[in-house]
Amino acid sequence: MNGILKSKMTLTETARLTKRGVAVFVILAVAYFSSRAVWTYLKGTVFPPKLPPPEVAFGKLPTLEIPRLPLKEGSSPEYVVDTKTGRLPTDIPDRAKVYKIILPPPTHLAGERAQTLATELGFSEEPQKLSSSDYFWEKAEEGKTLKINIITGRLSLETDLKKLGELKAGSPPSKATAIEQASRFLSNLGLLGGSYPQGRKEATYLKIEWGSLGKTEDLAEAQLVRVDFFREIDGQAVTTPKPHEGLISVILGKDKVPFVSYNFWPLDSLQTTTYPIKTPEQVWNEVETGQAGLVSFVPQKGDPFASYEPRAPETIFVRQISLGYFDSEKLQDYLQPVYILEGLGLTKDKQQLDYIAYIPAVSYDWVAEE
Repeated sequence: MNGILKSKMTLTETARLTKRGVAVFVILAVAYFSSRAVWTYLKGTVFPPKLPPPEVAFGKLPTLEIPRLPLKEGSSPEYVVDTKTGRLPTDIPDRAKVYKIILPPPTHLAGERAQTLATELGFSEEPQKLSSSDYFWEKAEEGKTLKINIITGRLSLETDLKKLGELKAGSPPSKATAIEQASRFLSNLGLLGGSYPQGRKEATYLKIEWGSLGKTEDLAEAQLVRVDFFREIDGQAVTTPKPHEGLISVILGKDKVPFVSYNFWPLDSLQTTTYPIKTPEQVWNEVETGQAGLVSFVPQKGDPFASYEPRAPETIFVRQISLGYFDSEKLQDYLQPVYILEGLGLTKDKQQLDYIAYIPAVSYDWVAEE
């Protein structure tokens, strides 16, 4: 009898010990895999794997030709970091892509393509050939001219403002409608491809006064609407020499398109490489030593399309520092990254001006000397 009881107790204890062993094993296994996951996470965030060096496959890059607006003679403003954190950005990567710009090789079809475009724009006659690549059309009775470069594809349609005097104030489409109409107009001409469809589009109301076009905020005063197109590369902004003006723009009135400016540099998606870029600290040193390229300095709520007038700011508060790309009106070999600085300038008489400046972003070691 005692032997039977001992046997039952032994079996019971064995089962209990087995269950405990399984529980301990499960707990240890969970702890092991959990700690491993935590370590992997920490290793990837606190101690991220070292990236290979930038590829720099294009060798040294040409110096970017960024325009510089002058300040009033004798101006020496103080520059202040006025970002949300009060510090220079800490999330700027150590490298950026550079893209090869390409042009299709010239062919006899380029002239035919230009004539087709001209016909679609209302110029059916033969062009004047200003050079081997520049074609010119004119409709004197309508005050309209058209220029197309058959090599670069650059296009400019202009209308004498005196011929637009019949346009009534308040007659143009709304900004949203104008963007739709301008996009459709360019698409129908086959001129809105590449990285433009997903890019930013800005509409501005215009009125005709004193023989020129001026900005107005009120649709009731407007006679025309200007739509500027900006492209976007890998989610980053592509800016231009005049940051409020895209290299592609359309000006619309009621039932007419009197102005078109088209300048598009295609990119070779297979020819791209990475380059090291300057740190925010290096960029700020250039700002403080007056090396930033001022491209816009407009009174708040002023007209960004008006002629520039040099100013004399006492202080410039830089509120945003970001990376983008610089798209020039002139043909470049490469689309290169730039730092975009935005902020507020304050003059002695407390006038406030919106400040925008560019600084080439590629590291000094990888830019060819001029």
